[in-house]
Amino acid sequence: MQTKLYQPALLFFFLLAFNAALAQKDSIVSKIPVEGDKVVYSGTVSVNNRSAAQLDAASKTWLDSYFKYHLPAAAPAGADTTQLYNKATIEYKVRPGMVNIPFYCQFIISISCKDNQYSYRISDIFFRPKSNTLNSIGYENSPDYLVKIGKRKHLGLATSWNVTRGQIREYLTKMNTAILECIASLNKTMTN
Repeated sequence: MQTKLYQPALLFFFLLAFNAALAQKDSIVSKIPVEGDKVVYSGTVSVNNRSAAQLDAASKTWLDSYFKYHLPAAAPAGADTTQLYNKATIEYKVRPGMVNIPFYCQFIISISCKDNQYSYRISDIFFRPKSNTLNSIGYENSPDYLVKIGKRKHLGLATSWNVTRGQIREYLTKMNTAILECIASLNKTMTN
């Protein structure tokens, strides 16, 4: 008789521990940099003995060598027109289920150069599978949305039907890693 009383309590504590373990794994959501409700990676780096012209030339060379796909982008209204704006695409693999799937991640990167200093900003980010067949099936492509729902304590049934916590973690982790590698490459080029 006592064993039957302990089983629900044991199950309750098991579920509580399981939820706590899942919450710790979702720390990727807190690592993604946001401005307001948008995912934005930005920074300013000081460089010794480099003129604005040298840094600007280095950034253009880096854009051409690092990105397989990039196009000049229009500067936002009221923005500094001396900045370099490009719509760029990087590729990486995501494993939202049982198989690695090639993904494209597209964003606007702006680089502003001054004497001995440059600033970068990566914004307007979205990603999608490389395969048009997978795109027609549907998936969540906005890191802004994924960070927003990833911060919730409970996803809810409707949201869980479309994207799970595991998928949120996978999408954001792979995107974050790819963008941080991009920034590291930029910093290496600009400081050498």
